[in-house]
Amino acid sequence: MGPRGVNEYHINMVHVDSTGIYFSGLRTNALLHLNKNMQVTEVCSLPAGVHNARPYRGGVLFNDTQSNCVRYADNDGKNQAFKIVTYDEEKLGFADHDDADELRQGFGRGLCLAGDRFVAGGSSPSTISLYDFDNNQTVGSVNITLDVRNAIFGLEVWPFD
Repeated sequence: MGPRGVNEYHINMVHVDSTGIYFSGLRTNALLHLNKNMQVTEVCSLPAGVHNARPYRGGVLFNDTQSNCVRYADNDGKNQAFKIVTYDEEKLGFADHDDADELRQGFGRGLCLAGDRFVAGGSSPSTISLYDFDNNQTVGSVNITLDVRNAIFGLEVWPFD
């Protein structure tokens, strides 16, 4: 069994490892796993509006879009959350644009592992932040532009494996 064959799940993350394919989307409400037998199972439930969910440290790592944070949760109740950096509203570009209700800062849209300890996260406006999960701290952030129309969607460590 698996999701219905319709175009309403907004799949926004795919992660592949030796156990199969993990995927999730804005409206899947779960992290899903496709095994080698083409069977889809639910790994865990997720809050509405999540982006970039993936397995991590025996739990799940994701951009909690509604709460403007990068979050990790496991089956034992451990939960770590890092607030996504935001900026002075007066300094933001295009915050009063026609699409201003859809454009906002603090919107997490990219995640990648940088080893087991660090996670890089992308957000709006065009910011990349590095989170240290061992020391529970934000190491730093780099902003490219304060134009809220721009967000960092995809991240990957280079050179690629």
